[in-house]
Amino acid sequence: RKWLSSMKIRKSRMEDIEKIMCVIHEAQESMRANGIPQWQDGYPNEEVISQDIKIGNSYVLVEDENIIGTAYIIVGHEPSYDYIEGGQWLNDHPYVVVHRIAVRKDYKGKGVARYMMEFAEKIAMEHQLQDIRIDTHHDNIPMRTFLAKLGYHACGTIYLDNGDKRIAYQKSF
Repeated sequence: RKWLSSMKIRKSRMEDIEKIMCVIHEAQESMRANGIPQWQDGYPNEEVISQDIKIGNSYVLVEDENIIGTAYIIVGHEPSYDYIEGGQWLNDHPYVVVHRIAVRKDYKGKGVARYMMEFAEKIAMEHQLQDIRIDTHHDNIPMRTFLAKLGYHACGTIYLDNGDKRIAYQKSF
């Protein structure tokens, strides 16, 4: 993973939107090709991403000025995590949430998403937190496998604002 040293994670800027959307469109295409119905309804769109940037919780992974990954990382409460079905959270400690994580397809399988998740853990530690929560579509087997490899536990089912079901994961470290 030595090549990761040439990369840095920084807060996204408004002028990054176009490149961020390219990464997201690749992720949407990959999910569609794999029969995963996640992100197939025009979400996340430029409006969502620009809102993420405005509130200061959008991050990009950059290599030589190229954006190769993106994620929304927030320290705080996720209302859709208040109700969980068919299981329970590992604890009720304050947590960091990761949403909208995506990596350019030519960087898949190279540790980029892991690097971004480790960055989320650093943010948690800076805030004296030991918990991260994330959710994904039940059919998103690549993401579910990835999260399990990183030590995340499937805790149950949560519902998004629009009623869509997601598997909720938590890691406590």
